Amino acid sequence: KVPAISPENAARYAGEAWYLIGYYHQLLLEYYGPIILVKRYIPNDAPDSEIFVPRSPYDECVKYIAECYDKAAELLPETVIDTELGLPTRMSALSYKARLLLYAASPLVNGNSDYVGFDNHDGTPLMSQTYNPEKWKWALDACQEAITLAEDNGHRLYESPNATAAATAAERGEINYHDCFVEPLWNTTEYLWAMGDQTGIGHLQRYGGARLKLPYSTDGFCINIVPTFECVEMYYTHNGLPWDRDPETMHIDPYAYNAEKETVNLHVYKEPRFYASVGYDRGKYAINGEEFILKCRAGEMQGSVLDASKEYQSCTGYILKKWIHRQSAFNYDTKSWTYRKYAYPYIRLAELYLSYAEADFEYNGSLSDESLNYLNLVRRRSGLPDFKDSWALAGGIPTGDELRKVLHQERSIEFLFEGRRFHDLRRWKEAPEVMNKQPRSWNPDGKTAEEFYQVIEANQGGRVRIFESPKSYWMAVPMSEINKNPNLVQNPGY
Repeated sequence: KVPAISPENAARYAGEAWYLIGYYHQLLLEYYGPIILVKRYIPNDAPDSEIFVPRSPYDECVKYIAECYDKAAELLPETVIDTELGLPTRMSALSYKARLLLYAASPLVNGNSDYVGFDNHDGTPLMSQTYNPEKWKWALDACQEAITLAEDNGHRLYESPNATAAATAAERGEINYHDCFVEPLWNTTEYLWAMGDQTGIGHLQRYGGARLKLPYSTDGFCINIVPTFECVEMYYTHNGLPWDRDPETMHIDPYAYNAEKETVNLHVYKEPRFYASVGYDRGKYAINGEEFILKCRAGEMQGSVLDASKEYQSCTGYILKKWIHRQSAFNYDTKSWTYRKYAYPYIRLAELYLSYAEADFEYNGSLSDESLNYLNLVRRRSGLPDFKDSWALAGGIPTGDELRKVLHQERSIEFLFEGRRFHDLRRWKEAPEVMNKQPRSWNPDGKTAEEFYQVIEANQGGRVRIFESPKSYWMAVPMSEINKNPNLVQNPGY
């Protein structure tokens, strides 16, 4: 009813509205489980019976959110011009629908017996207790639809112009992967939806970058956001295999000191994504316009200052590298920052490829040629051998539960430090096993290589990380909301 609005703009605005309705419902669903669905505008003077309603069953929530994305996709443009980057497109709507349906097919919410008795006050079950394998097929089809649209619109995995002169596939892969995140102002090649606001991106560089000056100061780069020890162990070898399955490394102690390289074996035989993402003791690092060697032992430039009260020190012995650009800089004379500007990905093409492979395996029990192709696209971009070639070294592609574990590792490595693993661990029902482990680190107070390279329990600042099942899978519904709405039930465990 807005005067003088064109039919094209009216349709697009409606598409954006449907997109946001689906998106915000999906965010709530990921953190709280079954939610209240708001399917229409509710005026402030509506009767209580329209406002204080019960939660909808999980599958009903998924169905409604998917319908929102379908409606959005019908109305939104397939792509946007540069001045509109960040606005939703048909492509981002279908991509988020694929993520939604993959989650809905996963063990946490697909026939999970932990939720027997998780009902509304009237006895309506909020989680289905019946496993439905067809949910994997719905996810598979949604991934394919989104992939086809993305590829038809020119999307592909990002390959850096800086990698063309690389001497080896590994060097090319390291440059490709690192540049994917920090080189383009907006990676329109691979990103299907992203955030352009620079506030958090500046913080990521400030609190992720390596310290450049001693004595300790809160000026400049402040080591605070760091890779965990478990992340470092997760990365493949340069042959594209887990350490204990690679014939080249399976008999090598990863924690033993390698005198020639002045670091441990764990840092020597790794894949390109590790070197693109993790700064380690005696490894290369670029920031402030220069490349140098990190020195992470106690008393050294990037190491412990031997005072636990100082906040900005690595608690694991590692430094973030993935989001740091060579030109991220701090001028100590003028106390001024030069942050690298780039967009932060909400969803990218690599996720659709790996989601397709996971859904294919879960539905069909094996990997199709299409799934292997998608896995290989992700691997080749990062300088790794093809999936089948890597596993030929270990006796062939695994099957059953072992292949599931491998696919989870493939996905986790690709998206480390992007905020996806938290959600994946929950939907896979692997969170208690992973998150209840005692975090580890190198000995930060070790001044020599022998002292530093001792695996110890990481300092958690007096806190202990606990993941309780089924409680910790979902956030608690605030009591303030339950007090207002007597039809709301609390999540299990609270």
